[in-house]
Amino acid sequence: MGRRVLLLLLLFCAVANAGDVTLQGIPSGDFRFKDIGGQVFGQNFISSFSYPPSNVKVTFDQPGLKYLAGLITATGLKPNFAYQIKLIGNPSKAATTDAERAAADDATNEALGRLGRWWRSTPSAGNANDADYDAHKNDPAYIYEGYLLIAFFVTDSAGNASVRFEGNNSFHVLWRVDQRPRSSADGPALPVTVPATSGNSAYDAAVGERSYSLYGEWEPTRAAPGALQMANGHYRCRLVLTEESFHDFGTNAGNWNAALSAPMEFDIPFALSNSGPVEPPVTPPDSALPLSVEALRVTVNPGKTLRDRGVISGSLKLPAGFAVENLEVQTTVLGTPQSFVLDKRGRDVIGQGSFELRPPRKDQTDATFKLRSRRMTYSLPAADAPLTVTVKLGADTYFQSLLPVRKTRPHSVLFSYKQP
Repeated sequence: MGRRVLLLLLLFCAVANAGDVTLQGIPSGDFRFKDIGGQVFGQNFISSFSYPPSNVKVTFDQPGLKYLAGLITATGLKPNFAYQIKLIGNPSKAATTDAERAAADDATNEALGRLGRWWRSTPSAGNANDADYDAHKNDPAYIYEGYLLIAFFVTDSAGNASVRFEGNNSFHVLWRVDQRPRSSADGPALPVTVPATSGNSAYDAAVGERSYSLYGEWEPTRAAPGALQMANGHYRCRLVLTEESFHDFGTNAGNWNAALSAPMEFDIPFALSNSGPVEPPVTPPDSALPLSVEALRVTVNPGKTLRDRGVISGSLKLPAGFAVENLEVQTTVLGTPQSFVLDKRGRDVIGQGSFELRPPRKDQTDATFKLRSRRMTYSLPAADAPLTVTVKLGADTYFQSLLPVRKTRPHSVLFSYKQP
């Protein structure tokens, strides 16, 4: 659900380079006054709460990535409440003041829309798609705002948060599992416990402890959760926290309103300053375990997004009797991560590939894996640079750096490798 976010903060906020960004509260809107489970807040809280006094800072601290990642620290937000983290474009046709015209960036706006979603603000407000945008983007009567929902978080019972996030997602919206069952294409589930409300001044009603599971719905035709890669370049947009309304309706239900916002600029690959791109690290992470890639074939199309694909197989050591059901797996190839949750057979299939893990046989420790990827956007390494493969199984990280055969074709680059 998209909702038009006004550019009013650009009138008095200086543009921030990505590193530390302090968000400013939006004073009015059709805000939600229920927690993640739908419990309404108390009347005193509803009548007195305002976003401008909130203190929210986002620190981006992982240079070299092709997406944004870091830490959100917040006080003064709504308790037991879900917030979307969005990047929202500034279309030039929406600018009416000198400050808005100076902040406008149509290239970033289009890039965000094609990675995420479109909101058509005129002539008829509503959600749009690529076809609608392409048909009318040059019509002066039509204004489209591109936006990308990269992550989300939930506050504690005091309305505070200190949460790390990986912004490598293109979500449609958030759901509770009790509302809509999570599919294998959606983002991982986040379990949340809401404490009993007795003694919490934000509530009037006394309600016992409640447990929920939240997740981000995959945006169809976009990058799979955990696999988003942004094209190299300079971006100028807004970082926005949006209230998640959980498709509720009626009094105090809210309407996916923007709650806090800040203008920002950043580079991809992500850099802490705008001094230029930073190459992704190729050294293994601390305490990495050995990984043996036995065969690899990856095709990269440098000129187009979501056209890359690959198949990688290999082996690693696991304890005898290792259980694979519900195991969380993250793979990274050419700087591009993918996330999986394995079934009892050791498999998971998502929109952009599959992963299969065959655990060791009885009294053995050798396990094998196969990763298949499609509709990807890989980071093309420098010539003769090693290609790294990382597989994270739960808390354990396996890593290998290798030198594949590289063949440049007219419209693609082929990487192939077979263990000697």
